[in-house]
This record gives sequence, structure tokens and C-alpha cells, in this order.
Amino acid sequence: GFLAIAVGFGATEVSAQGQVLRADIPFQFTVGKKTLPAGLYKITLPATGDASKLIFRSVDGESFSMAMTHGVSSAKAEVLNGLVFLKSGDKRVLYRVFDGREIGHEIVSTKRLARSKIAKQTVALKPRRV
Repeated sequence: GFLAIAVGFGATEVSAQGQVLRADIPFQFTVGKKTLPAGLYKITLPATGDASKLIFRSVDGESFSMAMTHGVSSAKAEVLNGLVFLKSGDKRVLYRVFDGREIGHEIVSTKRLARSKIAKQTVALKPRRV
């Protein structure tokens, strides 16, 4: 079955595209169509919760991926400020990103996967000091 995993965030900054978050992700994961290695990432969120692009870029510049998102209410969020992954075996797929605001971002391509009848569990991971 799949498992939802939440990862906490470090400091944030704001760019023209929207908010930029930093997250230290301790495992390999998939964003959109690309699998990225564990590491420290800058995540550029869309300026609003509207359908838009979310960009993942490793701080060392080696890894990059983007995915289309749509807005999702944080009222029933697994975590208010962090990343949520769907997990099956050792495969993890980025599902949602919440940055403390009312509307979070859900990766459009994960909808069918998330809707399948799978038990979900949230695990909060404390980010390591950068």
C-alpha cells in the first residue's frame, strides 16, 4: 500500500514566481515525470493556488524537475507546512506541498494514484540543519 510522508521545511524566501522553500529530503523521490536523488532542494511555488508550475531544483544545481499543480485546501491537510509523499515500497512520489497558507499545491498527475483505496499515514520528518 501507499503511505503519505510529510517532510518539514526550512527557511522561505519570496521570488517573482511566488514563494521559494528549502527542504532537505532524505530519500530519492519522483516529481512529475522525473526521479530525483535525496538532497537539499529549493522549491518554487506558484504565486497562487491556481493551476500552475511547481519547480524543484537541488541547491547544488545538479537536479531539476517541475510539475503542474492545482490548489488544494489546507483545512484537511496532512501537514500545514511541508511536503507530502505517496509511498509504495521504496518508491516515493511527491503528492502535495503546503507552505502554511490556506491553499496548498497538489501535483495534478498524482490524483488517480492518491484516489486509489490505499491506507495513508503521515510521518513528519524534522529537517536537518543546513
